[in-house]
Amino acid sequence: MSFAARPASAPRPDTAPHFVLLAPLRWRRQSLFHDVVVDESAYQHLLSAVQRFRGRSYLQDGALRPADLTPDGRHQQPIDPHSWHLVIQTPTLDVVSCARYYSLPNPCFETTLTSRSRLAAEPQWRSPVRSLVENSIRQAADRGALFAELGGWCVAESARKTSHALRSVLSMYALGEILGGTVGLSTATTRHSSSSILQRLGAQKAHWQGHPLPTYFEPVFDCHMELLQFDSSRPAPKYSSQVLAYQQQLRSSVRVVCSGASVPTCVHSLQSLAETLQSTDHSRSIAPPGATSRGASLG
Repeated sequence: MSFAARPASAPRPDTAPHFVLLAPLRWRRQSLFHDVVVDESAYQHLLSAVQRFRGRSYLQDGALRPADLTPDGRHQQPIDPHSWHLVIQTPTLDVVSCARYYSLPNPCFETTLTSRSRLAAEPQWRSPVRSLVENSIRQAADRGALFAELGGWCVAESARKTSHALRSVLSMYALGEILGGTVGLSTATTRHSSSSILQRLGAQKAHWQGHPLPTYFEPVFDCHMELLQFDSSRPAPKYSSQVLAYQQQLRSSVRVVCSGASVPTCVHSLQSLAETLQSTDHSRSIAPPGATSRGASLG
């Protein structure tokens, strides 16, 4: 990944990129954004497009093998439906960049992706990595912020000399602030100087007791990785104004696409309620005059 400085002038309408946010399942705080749609078909289509884009890009990069993908070429991970995805598309709706923000609802070391990294599997580094993760979780809780893991970074080769890569990263800072502040971690590859670029934008190489954690080889992706720390309130100073601008744009003009599962109504709960009410009504109908039903009550 590489970045090139671009003028701040607006792109022409026929070449303007499309920015879309995919919301996690069961997300309900629609008031945070102006343009929110609930469309199961659109959500599944775009998530599949993101996974297919990642699969194709990682395969070409040598980070994955064909066996690591689904039969239709998608890089599918269990956390994808539970994550935010920032997607940048061309005017013809081809995905050219994506990034993922995964916030754990009840975080602990064992539930993090970091705990499953090769670095955490090394006996001499397991304890420092655990302490680092647990400290980050406590820091987020003390601030009333979220703990999240960022990843899924991917930029098409054709877009690596555009502003898309820069926008993708800084928008993660903006999203983290919109959601209430974020303290998190990211495992970043050293390929294409990705880790060093993230550090120039505000991420910090993870340290423990004053010493940086080592670069490590991750066999899953066949590359060297580094563990980075992330704080949405602390981008690199030179990019602070851009992060603020991206916050406003995400709130006001970027479409947020939700799966139907994110609607507050829970079908299973309604079915259970209906069954309870039917049972209650039935017991009342057969109870002798003056008897009190022991069925469930609402109130």
